[in-house]
Amino acid sequence: MYLRPGSLFRQFLVEEKGTGVRDTGRKETVFSRTGKIIVGVLSDAKTSEIQRWKELQHPITHTVVQKDGHILAKPGDRLVHGERYFYVQGVDDPSMLGAFVHYHVEERSDRNDTKGRG
Repeated sequence: MYLRPGSLFRQFLVEEKGTGVRDTGRKETVFSRTGKIIVGVLSDAKTSEIQRWKELQHPITHTVVQKDGHILAKPGDRLVHGERYFYVQGVDDPSMLGAFVHYHVEERSDRNDTKGRG
C-alpha cells in the first residue's frame, strides 16, 4: 500500500446539532458551524465495532482517530469533510491519557442538508 500526500490525515469541520422552527411551526434539526477543526485519520469501522454499536442502536460506518486528546465533538454533532457528512455516535479516549480520541461516526448521504451552514 502506498500513501500519497493528503491520503492519511484529513480535516473535518465540526457542526453542532441544534433545533430550529420551520415556517409551519414544526421543529427541525439544524447544524451550525462551531469553528472547530478536527485533524484525524478516517477508517472503516471493524465488523466487531459495527456490531457492538448496532446493538446499542447507534449504527456506525467509520472511525475518525484524532492525535491529540482534546475532545472537539460530542455525540449528536456532525463532522463535514468536503461533501461527506459523518454523524458522531460516540466518543472514546482509549488510552485515558489524553493522547488520542476516537470518534465513532455514521456516514449519511441521504441527509446532506446544508441548513444553518452559513
